Amino acid sequence: MLTILPIGEQQLMFNLAPLYFPITANPAQTSEYLPNQALQPYIRCFWGSVAPRIRTDVSVPLMDKISCYEPRNETIIPDTCMDIIWDLDESTGITTSVFSGINDAPFEVPSDRGEGLISRFGIRFHFWAVHFFADDHLRDVLNAFVDVDHYFSTFKSELGLLLEQANSMNERIAVAEAYLFQRLDRGGRTNDRMMNAVYTLIKQKGVVTAEDLEASSNLSRRQLERLFQEYIGVSPKKTADLVRFQNVWREMYHQPVQTKNMQDLIFSYGFSHQPHFINSFKKYAGRTPLEALVYAGR
Repeated sequence: MLTILPIGEQQLMFNLAPLYFPITANPAQTSEYLPNQALQPYIRCFWGSVAPRIRTDVSVPLMDKISCYEPRNETIIPDTCMDIIWDLDESTGITTSVFSGINDAPFEVPSDRGEGLISRFGIRFHFWAVHFFADDHLRDVLNAFVDVDHYFSTFKSELGLLLEQANSMNERIAVAEAYLFQRLDRGGRTNDRMMNAVYTLIKQKGVVTAEDLEASSNLSRRQLERLFQEYIGVSPKKTADLVRFQNVWREMYHQPVQTKNMQDLIFSYGFSHQPHFINSFKKYAGRTPLEALVYAGR
């Protein structure tokens, strides 16, 4: 049964978070922080790191400034989430803010992200909740990596400066949560019928048909396509495929796959045979199931 969560005076939100918890390609190596309980239906996590402040009253050799910055390769897999990513270069004072939309393919973060002491702070949204905070439609978010102003016009003026002044991750989380609550109180738009379809999709772990979604939402296939594109940015089918992949990956990660377990996954998630399962998984993970487990240290 759906849980309805009141936020402020105007918002009602299906609390889908207990049903779905997407993870990264290497969960043990991520620095994630759960939000306030009232924000958990919307925000998957906060993440990032705070670099030491560089003193401006003394001369510090450049190599000493960048010595603690250790870039590394990292595989990013589709997690169905979308992120606001804020960076501060402590050596120059320059900040950048980008919005990363929902991805449908894996990619590698380059090892040469740049030199300097970089403080990074991320707000990771559940895919069904971004539209509560964004200024307008999300039709172009698939694989997008754009300036945050494109979707959140007040981010820099209302939150960016506060993040720059914060000295710890806890301080940044506190100001971010205050900002997000303010955005919610403004009464973001949603569509209840579409959210019923999202609930069905999440509850069934992505193993759904178009008919299932039509029945749960009382909307036609054409209407659902339009609403998913507007409020989520991808089609119902692609959303279901990504949710199914994430559920498969989470089961694999927490219970490493043996031959019997893999056959159970193939059956449970509606794959026709093992090659179908492996090819589908590799499409999103960039690796076979066993290779993905090795990468994650399992």
